[in-house]
Amino acid sequence: MDSRPPVHKAKCLHLNNAQDVDSHTRICDLPDEILLRILGRLPLKEVVRTSVLSKRWEYLWTSISSLVFREDESNGRTVFMNFVERALLLCQSSPLKLFSLNYVIDGDEYVDGDESRINSWITAAVRRNVRELRLHLGIEHPAFIYSLPSCIFRCETLTEFHLLLNGTLRLPSSVCLKNLKVLALEYLHLVDDRSLEQLFSCPSLETLSLDYCIWPEDMILNISAPKLLSLSIVERDSFLDIGSHSRITIIGPRMKSFDYYGEFLDDYAITGSPPLEEAIVHVYHPSDIERKPDLCAPHAFKLLKDLSHVRLLTLSEDALEDLDENREIIDLDSLPFFSHLTKLKFTTRNVDLDSVTFQALVGKCSILRSLEFDAGVSIESGTAEGILDPAPQSFLTSLKEITISYFHAADDELLAVMILLRAAVVLEELVIHCTEQCFLHFPGDLIESLLALPRASSRCAISLLPCEMQIQD
Repeated sequence: MDSRPPVHKAKCLHLNNAQDVDSHTRICDLPDEILLRILGRLPLKEVVRTSVLSKRWEYLWTSISSLVFREDESNGRTVFMNFVERALLLCQSSPLKLFSLNYVIDGDEYVDGDESRINSWITAAVRRNVRELRLHLGIEHPAFIYSLPSCIFRCETLTEFHLLLNGTLRLPSSVCLKNLKVLALEYLHLVDDRSLEQLFSCPSLETLSLDYCIWPEDMILNISAPKLLSLSIVERDSFLDIGSHSRITIIGPRMKSFDYYGEFLDDYAITGSPPLEEAIVHVYHPSDIERKPDLCAPHAFKLLKDLSHVRLLTLSEDALEDLDENREIIDLDSLPFFSHLTKLKFTTRNVDLDSVTFQALVGKCSILRSLEFDAGVSIESGTAEGILDPAPQSFLTSLKEITISYFHAADDELLAVMILLRAAVVLEELVIHCTEQCFLHFPGDLIESLLALPRASSRCAISLLPCEMQIQD
């Protein structure tokens, strides 16, 4: 038994703890592997500055496996270019886990020959067996005509390639990226050639994103990546000025998700895929361009039919409006059954339950469990006669949840709620996210008014929440 006084024991304990902390928490005592992980989370310029700390630190930074360069963080174009070249010369790590270059300058700073220097940096990264390549390149100068080094498209170690280039993507005659899993292209003019099809059909490709890219006019393209899981396409706002009218066929035997944001000038087709987990079809109409729904609606309707095997479908209200306006050229009766769809969501603007397309769509959903109106719901005709009457099959057997957001409690909205409650026989929960004006200006007790509405399900609970508490999926 220790006979020392309690005070002496406490002092010894404090001293021992202090020695232990000093011997194990000094950063210079950590192994190189851990120090390099720490350095990898810092801006590269700060990492380089650690070289002055001590002899051990002088060249430690040259072994980091991630090089991230941002031109806007430098003190000018010349300083930035010299910094990049010095870092590439001194860094020894191979393979290189990440090479990221963000180089955006205006035309006043452009110097003839910048293209070759940029390509020398990228080529150096490829020679180091880079795995993830991120290029954000933009030079606003008429003399800047840029082509990526062809070695990128033969890099066997490349698994991720992110390219933002406000220009034309010029590809070599042959593309061979057998290990590429993620491809993300932004602001590119695509060229109609066999190489583009090769790029989009890499054997290991799992994620493909095409944001604000421009298809060549009247192009026919097959995207056929055997392992593709996710495809996202976002078109430019100025797309109607281009007049593309291309046909893009997506062959995805393993695809799980598809997202589209655009005007539907082009014809998209999805074939050979299993039931998708999720699809988003967001039609938008640029405010400064004349709408042409008669051209776009058939393409949207055709894609909707291709998505009949999806489990979660999100549609913009603009898609419903375009299809409603062109019923004379669209056969809504040919809409297939959505036999896997359990959740249907509408976005952008409030949905009018008078919509013929809406009624036809919910009538084809046999196992629908959840219906969401993210921007509200109304009934413009002012009458409930014939709306969801008779009720769709899912309203009788499977629809358990309805969520309505941005609810103002206007007469047409209350009428829409009544129609939904009247039709949904097995409904268990109606959640309404109300605007602030709704709570402030509705005469009387809103929840009591809602509970007084006739409803087919006696088990249905009604909840009112402010809009800001809405949980986004």
